Amino acid sequence: MKILLIEDNREKAEQISSSILSFKCNITESQIDLVDNKAEAIELITTKNYSHIILDMSLPIHKNDQLDIKHLAGKDILIFMRHKRLFIPTIVLTQHDVFGQQDTFIGLNNLREELTTRFRKFLNAVLFWDNSQQCQNELESFIGGVEND
Repeated sequence: MKILLIEDNREKAEQISSSILSFKCNITESQIDLVDNKAEAIELITTKNYSHIILDMSLPIHKNDQLDIKHLAGKDILIFMRHKRLFIPTIVLTQHDVFGQQDTFIGLNNLREELTTRFRKFLNAVLFWDNSQQCQNELESFIGGVEND
């Protein structure tokens, strides 16, 4: 089992990684790759084999753009995956309930509905991540659905 965690918030990435390492499916640190931007995520998705992807919605496009977060860069990754027919089981974990600005914003519930419809072949869920036991249980259920390699 190999997991790609795409998350630019260091604290959130550590919470998610720590949760995954505590799951009963015995995942080790070496089985989790972490990237913090869209460009590196696409590079790894196309060059490595992953059993699962955990994706944040708001990411910088490139490594050097850490202060320029694109609110739906995660959606761009999903579009790329669908276009290339890379149907890797994916879950979106976000700490935002609204994306965009002023007239172009979309709420989490509407985004969840749109994404799970458009990417239903590989997107398992869109969850609000608050590091609660419920979130961790949902993440464990997602990852535990595939046998360890």
